[in-house]
Amino acid sequence: MEQVKIGLMLPGATFFNDHNVNPTWKGHVKTHDSVVVAYVKKVTVQELYAECVCAVIGRSLGLSIPKPIIVKVTHTVFEEIPEGEYALAFGSEDAGYPSFRRYSKSEEALEKLKNYSRVLDIGVFDEWIANWDRNVGNILYDGGDKFSFIDHENALDLSLDESDSAKDNQIIRVIYSLKSEFEKHKIIRDIDVGITRQYKEFPFSLISEKTYASSYLSQEQIIKVIGFLEKRTEHIKILMNRRLGIQQQEMAL
Repeated sequence: MEQVKIGLMLPGATFFNDHNVNPTWKGHVKTHDSVVVAYVKKVTVQELYAECVCAVIGRSLGLSIPKPIIVKVTHTVFEEIPEGEYALAFGSEDAGYPSFRRYSKSEEALEKLKNYSRVLDIGVFDEWIANWDRNVGNILYDGGDKFSFIDHENALDLSLDESDSAKDNQIIRVIYSLKSEFEKHKIIRDIDVGITRQYKEFPFSLISEKTYASSYLSQEQIIKVIGFLEKRTEHIKILMNRRLGIQQQEMAL
């Protein structure tokens, strides 16, 4: 499992607008070993933690999520921050290609997404982390066969019970909800055998250390988030049955 990097935002960043909810800038961020181009956005500390947790876990599971950075933003960059102080922001290393929004009306691009080898993994991941906000703006696409997935600040909603569905899962709704009952049961079997097992074996105890959580969040909040994910692993099959709209729970294949 990777350690989240900590970086300092350098002067010269430009405001970035792609219908994003939180104010976002594209600029250079200096970490302890390099200078990288990143998208840096203002978030609450709870959203910062959600972004870091989802990126660290997702990347550990082999999902295409850009490297996360905890970014220190100073008065040199934003004048509203008092001199000698800094604010924390979330940085996402530049993946090098734009959002799927640019291709959203292309049937060919949509077919590429449907056939992407890890698209089911992403749909299940979103269900597990209770991410209702997957959309064309936070799917990055290179125009060929590469996709990357960003923006998880709305995930890990602790107002939900661990067995509650999030209010939407666009990947599952658009790509899988119209499949036949037989196909849906096969999907559930594939999830049970090939995806959920990784969640149950995940070393949750390392997440706090890997995200530097204790430096910006209370121990109570840290424990709640990890507890939510651990308990939710036991409900993945039920959540996905519900999301796919499967009518009967058992079916001979």
